[in-house]
Amino acid sequence: MDKNDMKYNASGCRDVVAERAIKNADRTPREVTELMDVIKKISGAYGYDVEGRITFRNKRTNIIYR
Repeated sequence: MDKNDMKYNASGCRDVVAERAIKNADRTPREVTELMDVIKKISGAYGYDVEGRITFRNKRTNIIYR
């Protein structure tokens, strides 16, 4: 067991509820994933590839997705 593994609580027992909560909190929203797919398809249609990281910032929440 890794000391920094989020699957386990402080006593060393696996914490499934916390594991799911962390996984869901870290998940990129579907709309951001769809936006990235659209950008890649448009650039491909024009004969370009996306090179490097594209960063999105939600205007309402100011959360940054990379």
